[in-house]
Amino acid sequence: MTGRAGRTGSIAVVLLLLVVAGTAVGCGESDEEKAQNDVCDARDDIRKQVNELSNLTLSTATVEGVQNNLNAIQDDLNKIADAQGNLNEERRQQVESANEQFTSELESIASGLTSNLSLSGAEEKLRTAAQQLASSYKQTFATVDCG
Repeated sequence: MTGRAGRTGSIAVVLLLLVVAGTAVGCGESDEEKAQNDVCDARDDIRKQVNELSNLTLSTATVEGVQNNLNAIQDDLNKIADAQGNLNEERRQQVESANEQFTSELESIASGLTSNLSLSGAEEKLRTAAQQLASSYKQTFATVDCG
């Protein structure tokens, strides 16, 4: 009798382990959840980069530093573009619109920073560009719900 009871107990333990393992596998992120997380992470990094640009002065700004911020923002915009196809329709449209608007504004601002830049006007141009980026962020990605 003990042999049969022991096997039944072993089978029950194995079945329980399979159920627990199956449940754990089912708890992974869906493509949509991963895309949402990617969008929100990139959105948060864009905000960080814009804030860093906003806090620059002529004495703290370097061409390399500004370029690094702009490159990081561009990388984030690419991550968002890559992820948006896995979002639900409403979310995808919201993120796509924000990405297009912000990208357009970023390109316009970046081209303005590189043209006719004198030392005396550099700080004002940088400050204006950072304010424009911050405003564009508020109008586009700040409205994307990540809460």
